[in-house]
Amino acid sequence: MSLDDAARLAALAQLQLMESRAEERFDRVTRLASRAIGVPVALISIVDDSKQFFKSQVGLSEPWASDRQTPLTHSFCQHVVITSEPLRVEDARRHPLVRDNAAVSDLSVIAYLGMPLRAPSGHVIGSLCAIQSTPRAWSEEDERVLRDLADIVEDQIGLSISEKRWREILNTMPQMVWSTLPDGHHDFYNDRWYEFTGVPYGSTDGEGWNEMFHPDDQERAWNAWRNALATGELYEIEYRLRHRSGAYRWTLGRALPLRDESGRIDRWFGTCTDIDDLKQAEAARDLISHELSHRIQNIFALVSGLISLAARTDEASRPFAKKLVSRIHALAAAHRYVGDGRAGEHADQTIVSLLETVLAPYGDQVRISGQNCPITPGQATPLALLLHEFATNAVKYGSLSSAGGVLTVQAREENGMLKITWTESGGPVVQPPSKKGFGTQLVESLSPSLNSTIERTWRPGGLEATITLPL
Repeated sequence: MSLDDAARLAALAQLQLMESRAEERFDRVTRLASRAIGVPVALISIVDDSKQFFKSQVGLSEPWASDRQTPLTHSFCQHVVITSEPLRVEDARRHPLVRDNAAVSDLSVIAYLGMPLRAPSGHVIGSLCAIQSTPRAWSEEDERVLRDLADIVEDQIGLSISEKRWREILNTMPQMVWSTLPDGHHDFYNDRWYEFTGVPYGSTDGEGWNEMFHPDDQERAWNAWRNALATGELYEIEYRLRHRSGAYRWTLGRALPLRDESGRIDRWFGTCTDIDDLKQAEAARDLISHELSHRIQNIFALVSGLISLAARTDEASRPFAKKLVSRIHALAAAHRYVGDGRAGEHADQTIVSLLETVLAPYGDQVRISGQNCPITPGQATPLALLLHEFATNAVKYGSLSSAGGVLTVQAREENGMLKITWTESGGPVVQPPSKKGFGTQLVESLSPSLNSTIERTWRPGGLEATITLPL
């Protein structure tokens, strides 16, 4: 095959090995070849139609070691490419193929043993060679060792293609993507990372990534990352990441390990997602929610004050006023419980205590019974909202709208599930809603967040509902 064969040069160009940086994985092979065969010089030489480039070298003198290339006038490896066969030279000064090659005099290449290196396409692109400055009769074992090492180089070249492909894929993703070695050493960030942060390429490799976080978040991020490395569990954390503008933006960091066939971690892949706009929206929403809750609490206080003031001049109405104010205080407490998100504050929350708090304003008309099963903070808030909506409807349309109406709520464990049965009786005849109002939409939207099922039946005596959710 000629050195200027178009298909060979195209395959070589696709590999992007010419003029590429030195890599430790290739340097290991040349060092091993030097030790295993007992030669001072070993090269991974990539040959195009004008020069040979040393992807790796050990033992070359200057200036060749720094230049990492020679013209073809100084190349024995070109003959390995042309013939696609190993080349043995015991004494180059007497070998008809290379005795006039400038490498003999300029690089002191006397004994040479070279093995073809093939691209995944099958084209020979260079040679793995062993060189000695004195004559040497190469043994069959020397050739076997060098052939095995050449196979390793070819495997690494194949991996380079795969690595190049996945880097191209990751660079097309809209998220910031990064990867690390099994020990957590960061060795790759995609283009989105550098676009977001504005830092020079490669400057955050190793442990430099943590300096990009807000000082108040660095220790927390380190602890979460160390725990993930130690356990192999999902890494997930929100932190403030320094933007190229100098401002810190809230970011969601997540990572999972890639494992080999034996289950050992081969690499970690992670993403960073800018969630600052979402966090700002949440903060604004919480501010409005707290302000609204505060104003509603003021209304409760104002109404209670007006009732108490009116009762001072009417002794006969004082018992009724006292009972009414008590109900208003209970309703205010229930509103704080639901409106301020306090249902999720207590890790030891139980279903009965939640029912008692939310339904306290309705006094003797409510009967609560059942097992006091624990519920998670994540379940408590949506469940409190759901019960509050049911109670509001009962006051407007159901059993709690009549003086003789009764609401019975029972909680029980059944096959690892929590079942809450809501039964209204003694109220007016109820009908299913003719259209979906806000309340119905709220009930339907809360069901997925609870991972629950909600069954409602409108009987003549009142609403019957069953809420089933995991314990």
